[in-house]
Amino acid sequence: MSSKRNIFLVVFILVLFSALAAFASEFSGSLTYSGEYNFASQNLNNTLNLDLNYIHSFTDEVFAEGDLVIKYTDKNFYLNPIMIIPKELYISTYDLIPNLDLKTGLLIINWGASDMFSPLDNFNPLPPNISLTDISRKNGILGVEATYYFNDITYLQVIGLPHFSPSFLPEEYEKQLYLSMFSPQFQAQGIEIKDINITHNLPENPVCGIKLGRSFTSFDAAISYYNGYYFSAYPETITPVPGPSGVSLDLGLGYPKREIFGLEFQGDFPGIEGATLRGDLAYIIPEPWEVQEEYALKDPYFKAAIGVDYTTSSNLYLNVGYIWGFASEEGDECSPYLFLNAKQELKDSKFTPNYLGGISLSDGSMINYIGASYNFTDDFSITLSYLFIMGEEGSKFGQMKSAEGLYLVGEWSF
Repeated sequence: MSSKRNIFLVVFILVLFSALAAFASEFSGSLTYSGEYNFASQNLNNTLNLDLNYIHSFTDEVFAEGDLVIKYTDKNFYLNPIMIIPKELYISTYDLIPNLDLKTGLLIINWGASDMFSPLDNFNPLPPNISLTDISRKNGILGVEATYYFNDITYLQVIGLPHFSPSFLPEEYEKQLYLSMFSPQFQAQGIEIKDINITHNLPENPVCGIKLGRSFTSFDAAISYYNGYYFSAYPETITPVPGPSGVSLDLGLGYPKREIFGLEFQGDFPGIEGATLRGDLAYIIPEPWEVQEEYALKDPYFKAAIGVDYTTSSNLYLNVGYIWGFASEEGDECSPYLFLNAKQELKDSKFTPNYLGGISLSDGSMINYIGASYNFTDDFSITLSYLFIMGEEGSKFGQMKSAEGLYLVGEWSF
């Protein structure tokens, strides 16, 4: 019965895609299949994404814009096999008020100049699983974005979000995560935890940010200020509760406040013609957060992402990046990493081999993507990749060893 339902859902996405093709003047987007064979579980997971971009012009200055994702997946991580996700849906005005661009609605906001894992990009929550290859998976948030252009080279941007939106974790996955975290502590005291009850205490205050940017002769730069919260929850109260079937754990989770002072820049790399230098620097002031008489967050700290990209005369694209503080690291946990992205455009060939890898400079563990893309047409391509990890089980990348496997992606743009 389940397999029949899944087949129906896939057919539904394909039929909807065909119907919307009739409105090509207002819709654009892509249909993407992703297949993953996981070595650890020996499972094959399949995902089908229909991503629709919509734009409608009311006048020359006022528009309705949107981005809708209809997704089918058979991954057990998600509770529902089919999801309809409105990533963006907003009203925009361009120069309706002189020199002012305004957007209001469900927004995706991009801050930072680095290619991935920018410490300044903190408005949109990301899906729970980290991806090194897909940086377009943000979830939209309700808010207002206003950008005022003083002239051709200087602008001021203000962001306001009435409500904070945290990263989402499925309930069962979250329970397993915290049970594995706290059960050993209570077992050492002779207490066996049978169940866990989780309560999320969401902040009531809004989130805001302001950025001032300017273009110079050979580079662009901006300074920014963000006032908001951490996307991931931190334990706030931990209470064992005896019951008829055993001891359960009442766990209260909260979201610490943080202020971020940022600097971003991009421009010509000195001494190498055609090379581009990008960088994001963040000085983060967290709300002190105490868990079981120990501080999870206390003192201000830095995070950074700096990279250089360059295309050689033989069409070899190289991107080298340095990161202090990976996406999941905060406070004292921050550590250094190097990343390399290489892609070779072959002459008179539709194949494009590529490599993406990272190494932890603190313990030497590595993550590696080796793959190749084949472009059948300008609108249709297939990519096959192999992901493997080197390092001890408890190392920075070694703890991601369960992600090892083969990945197949087919994308049709329209």
